[in-house]
Amino acid sequence: MLFQDADLIAVDKPVGWLTHPDQATERPDVFTFLGGGLGVHHRLDVDTSGVLIFSRSPAGARALAAAFEGGGADKRYLAVVDAPLPRAAGTLTGEVPAARGKPAETRYRVIRRGVAGTLVEASPITGRTHQIRAHLAAAGAPIRGDLRYGDPLDVRAPRLMLHCERIALPGGRVFEAPAPAAFAAARGDTTGLRAGLRADPDNTCFRERNGAGDASPGVYVDRYGDWLWVQHDAGAPEAPLPPARGVYRIDALRDRSQGRQAPPAHVSGERAPQPLAVRENGVEYRVVLAEHLSTGLFLDQRPQRGWLRARADGARVLNTFAHAGGFTVAAAVGGAARTVSIDLDRDWLARIPGQLAANGVDPDPQRHDTIHGDVFDWLRRLSKRPDRFDFVILDPPSTSVGARGKRWSAAQDYTALVAAALPLVAPGGRLLTVTNHRGVTPARFYDLVSAGLPPGAVLERVGTMPVDFPEVGPPPTKSWIWRLGPGLNPG
Repeated sequence: MLFQDADLIAVDKPVGWLTHPDQATERPDVFTFLGGGLGVHHRLDVDTSGVLIFSRSPAGARALAAAFEGGGADKRYLAVVDAPLPRAAGTLTGEVPAARGKPAETRYRVIRRGVAGTLVEASPITGRTHQIRAHLAAAGAPIRGDLRYGDPLDVRAPRLMLHCERIALPGGRVFEAPAPAAFAAARGDTTGLRAGLRADPDNTCFRERNGAGDASPGVYVDRYGDWLWVQHDAGAPEAPLPPARGVYRIDALRDRSQGRQAPPAHVSGERAPQPLAVRENGVEYRVVLAEHLSTGLFLDQRPQRGWLRARADGARVLNTFAHAGGFTVAAAVGGAARTVSIDLDRDWLARIPGQLAANGVDPDPQRHDTIHGDVFDWLRRLSKRPDRFDFVILDPPSTSVGARGKRWSAAQDYTALVAAALPLVAPGGRLLTVTNHRGVTPARFYDLVSAGLPPGAVLERVGTMPVDFPEVGPPPTKSWIWRLGPGLNPG
C-alpha cells in the first residue's frame, strides 16, 4: 500500500496480478483484493509491476479522469531493453497494435547501458494499451522478458522488465514504487539481485555470481547454506568471494570431453557435512560438495521445480535423466500420487529416498520408484505398459554415452528423445523439455522439440532463468513446457 484517503488508493502492484478481474483466468487481481467498489482509471499489464491508483469517491474519480484522460498525469516507467536505442533520448510515435488508428507517443531517455541490458526511463504521453512495449519493440529494442513484442523463445529475464516507478498528479501529489530487485543488475548492482534470496530462510541455496552476467567472466559461485561451491574456468581472473564457512573449488578445463576434469577440492574454511541439507522454495534437498562434478541439485531449475510442485497434487510424474531427483522431490512434496525416476547412475538415484524422507514423504517404492538404466531403453519398455504420466520430464545432459556405448547429443538427438517419450504422456498431460547445451539456440531447440511432437501440441510455458542467473546473450538453459491436448497422444 502506497497511499490511501477518502478519494484515492495507490498500491505497488506485483508481477502476476491483474488490475481487475478478466473473467478468463484465476489470477489474483488488485481490484478484488482491495474489496472492489473502486474506480479504474488506468491499468498495468499482468506482468508489469509498480504504481497503480484507483478512485474511492466521485471526487477522486473526477480527479483521476482529468489527470489520465486529459494528459495531466506524469507517468514514469523503468524498462530494461536488450538492444541499444538509436539516441540517448527521444520520442517514439506511431500507432500500436492494440489501438489501431489512434495516435500514440512515448518519450524516453537512456539511464544506463551495461552487460545486463540498457535501462530506460519511459513516459507515455498517451495511454494506449501496451504502448511502451510496442514502441520500444518497433524501435528495435524490445523489453526483456516480453513474450508478445519480443522473442517468445529467447527470454533473457525472469519477468517482463517493465515497472511503473512514479506517477505525479496535478496539484503536487506524487506516488512512487521503488524498482524490484530484478532491476538491480541493469543499474549495475548485481549483488542486489540476491537480496530477497539471502533474506529468505526457505531458500538457502542460490547462485552468488554468474560469470559475465555478474561482470566476472569465467567465475561461477553457488551458495549451499554456509558453504560456497566455485567453478573457476581456465584463464579467468581471480575474484573475491562472499563470506562463507568453507569453500570448494573446481578449476575447470577448457575441454572436459576426455574425462580428465578433477572433482572439486576443499580449499578453505571448514569442510561441509556430506550430504549437506539445504532448502529451496521450502523443500529440503541433500547436496554433496565434494567427490563429484555436480552437487546433485542444478540451481537454475529452481523456477521449474517450484512450478511443478504447485501442480503436482495427485499427478503421475516420470522424471528421466533424474540425477539425484530434484524434480522428483519437488513433485512428491507437492503431493504427486506416483513418481518414477530413471537414471544411468545408480549412486545418484540412491539419494532420492533419503531426500523424500527428509521432507516427510514416505519413500515407498510402490509410489516413488527409481529405475537404474538407459533412458531410451526404459522409455521403449515403459511404452509397452499401460502406465501414462501427467508430467514427463526430459532434462538430459548436453552429451553423454549410454549403457551400450552409444554417444548422445542434445544437438542431434533431442527429436528422437521427444518421440520416444511421447507415448508415455497422458492425454492432456505435459512434457517438460530442457537442455543446457550452449550451442543449441532457443530457435534451434524449438525446431528439435517440435519435430518430435504431434500437430496441435501447445508450448504452454517458456521457463526463465532465475533472478540470480543474470545472462549476457541468450539463456544457456532452455526449459519449456508443452501440453498435449486430448487425442494428441499417439500412444
